[in-house]
Amino acid sequence: MKIMFVCSGNTGRSPMAQFVMRKLIADAGLADKISVSSAASTQVDGGILHQGIFAKLRMEKIPVDTHVAHTLTPADYADSDLIVCMDAKAVAQAKELIGGDPDGKISTLLDRDIPWDKNAFATTYDDIVQGCKSLLKKIADQ
Repeated sequence: MKIMFVCSGNTGRSPMAQFVMRKLIADAGLADKISVSSAASTQVDGGILHQGIFAKLRMEKIPVDTHVAHTLTPADYADSDLIVCMDAKAVAQAKELIGGDPDGKISTLLDRDIPWDKNAFATTYDDIVQGCKSLLKKIADQ
């Protein structure tokens, strides 16, 4: 199973979800069955992980790799089983980049938008953890 998380710029929420989900997958012993990546729903030219996001992940003891932002492509769509967006706007932008969602792969992580929370990213992190745990349970139950 291949999961791609998507947010507008691929420097905040989607890589946070990527790193959180990787830890949850590893802790569940499923790293050989599920891979995770992330992308932007808008045109980006590189970009690194936002320092506030990095700090929050480190504080929560979530392992972080080198990250360079990139834009979602039709090849990413073809290669992924799920495209999981951080908000409704990213869903619309992803569908525009791909030319629709012919395989029904694109959805949101929660049934509401995950905020870009500048209060040390506590709400963003909590929402992403909640959504990732729920998604992993849904995948594991299949």
